[in-house]
Order: sequence, then C-alpha cells, then structure tokens
Amino acid sequence: MNRRINFIALMILLITGMVGCKGDRNPIESISIDYPHGETRLLVERSGEAFLYYGALPSFQKVHSGTFDTEILYKQLETRLHDNVPREEWSNPRATAGMVIIAYQDQSEEDYLIFDEQYAEQLFKEARENVLDKEL
Repeated sequence: MNRRINFIALMILLITGMVGCKGDRNPIESISIDYPHGETRLLVERSGEAFLYYGALPSFQKVHSGTFDTEILYKQLETRLHDNVPREEWSNPRATAGMVIIAYQDQSEEDYLIFDEQYAEQLFKEARENVLDKEL
C-alpha cells in the first residue's frame, strides 16, 4: 500500500513539474517569417511593431503597431514549423519553403522551415492591409 501511495505521489509531482515547465519558455523578442525564402519577409517584434521587407532591397513598410502579437503568432506557427534540414531531407524536396526565425529575449534564436504557403500569404496580406505608409 505504501508503494502505491509513493508511486501516486511521484506521478503527481512529475505531472505538476511538466506542466510548470511548459510555461517557462524564454520570452519571444521577435518572429521573422520569410516566404518564399528570400522574397517577402514579415518581422514581428514583442513590442507590437511589425515590418514588411521585400527581397534583397533594404526598403521596408511599417505595419500598424498591434496588428500582430508574437505569442499569438507563435501559437499559430507551432504546428507549421519543421526542422531546418537540407532540401534532400525534406518530405518533398521540390516544395517551396520559407524560413521562420524566432528570437528570444536571452538573445538565442531558433530557425525552422515552413511549407504552408496559404498561411504565409494570409499573414502577408494582413500586413499589407495594415501598412502605415503605402508609398515606401
């Protein structure tokens, strides 16, 4: 009986610890979504500021502050992110890919591949609709 109680107590501690650790993720500083890679990039900062960049040009358009939120964006992206591996290791090497870089407050970064063109285009459309200065 004591073994069973000890086992149950241990399981409760482990589950509580796992749930507690999930919220301990380092705060996100910014998320950059580049789709297709090298063409259009959306940079969303923790402050709520966002910017649209086009290709290799240094020009950008500022998006209305608050259009995107890094935490909400991260939750939307989580299931769409794939390990950044060489093309020959992709499930479809002929697919069009984008790059997602998540920068954390502690200066660390994680980079992933994204293959969801519809989702990326939806984000870019929302950004374009909320551009502050359409002339840049």
